[in-house]
Amino acid sequence: MKYLRKFFEYKTIYEEDWHKFVPDGLVVIKGDTTNNEGEIIDPKTGESTGKKCFYKLGNIMSDLVYQVTYDKKFETPGIPETLEFDVAVIENGNNNKFELDVEITFGDLICAGFKITAPNVISVYQYTSYFSKNDPSNTVFAFDEDSLSKIVKFFNSFDSINIDRSDLNFLDKNPDNYRPN
Repeated sequence: MKYLRKFFEYKTIYEEDWHKFVPDGLVVIKGDTTNNEGEIIDPKTGESTGKKCFYKLGNIMSDLVYQVTYDKKFETPGIPETLEFDVAVIENGNNNKFELDVEITFGDLICAGFKITAPNVISVYQYTSYFSKNDPSNTVFAFDEDSLSKIVKFFNSFDSINIDRSDLNFLDKNPDNYRPN
């Protein structure tokens, strides 16, 4: 992380407190449980409840992989209790640069898996939103725009990572922004 210094300096990313850098909360847009703004849909009426599908930062555990857990802050049956980011920092042997291997889990489902190679190369290897080969339901898994901005800011806090919002189109609600290979 830029604020955490380079990978091999005296204080490494493994010694920093990630609470200062990860988003404090995220809004999920998922299938027929929310509308396109992340508001929870009442299953009986099909109408918006006006409550966001908001997950607040919970635990951050680390070993070789950082596990950043978010807990739901609303009471609605049928929506997973947790949202989780697993982030592995991998040295790629290229001028002390590294890769981030990220998996996003919503409940028990791995909704997205991707690698970020410095400075801004993103390779998606797991995708369960529109047009997914892994999830034929053709429903959305996404974050609202504010959450995507927070995620970009978090990844850009790593030294030598420089992505922009459009690099995460596979995590937004627009079905025309990303097509899996």
